[in-house]
Amino acid sequence: MEQARLLAEGCADDVAKTRAVYGFVRDRIAHTADAGRDELPCRASQVLAARTGIGFSKSHLLAALLRAVGVPAGFCYQVLRRAPESSETLLYGFNGVFLGSLERWLPLDARGNKPGLEAEFSLDEPRLAVRADPSRGEWIYPLVYTRPAQVVVDLLSRNSSLSKIADHVPQDLPGAAR
Repeated sequence: MEQARLLAEGCADDVAKTRAVYGFVRDRIAHTADAGRDELPCRASQVLAARTGIGFSKSHLLAALLRAVGVPAGFCYQVLRRAPESSETLLYGFNGVFLGSLERWLPLDARGNKPGLEAEFSLDEPRLAVRADPSRGEWIYPLVYTRPAQVVVDLLSRNSSLSKIADHVPQDLPGAAR
């Protein structure tokens, strides 16, 4: 709550609050793999304390911080290929944020930028770090979920090490319509 309050201090509206909180999570919370770390926090409080997390974890923190400052936020998922030439898929998480002042949902990906992956705060078109390509059999689930997917929570809660989950990231959301 304290971190959320500090980030939103002086922000005039929901767009400014969202931009400030998003920038903090994307840029100040390291992506575990990019930082060469192995921690695997799940809960928002754990991610904040560790100052690291994978994309799923960072989406948990972003939603919690935004909700704490009165901005509705949820969880979004897409299915992507593991590698360009692979037929194997994996689940990828990001956030859906409702901006009341604009009366619409905004997709935000707080994964963190690195060469080849760039996510930005954009009020125009979505700027996710990785975007599903339907021509490759990839897709975005059409809903914004109020809670993180149980399959994601189970993955993160049952493992404490990034190196242990590499081959266990879910391929999709079990039972979810696409």
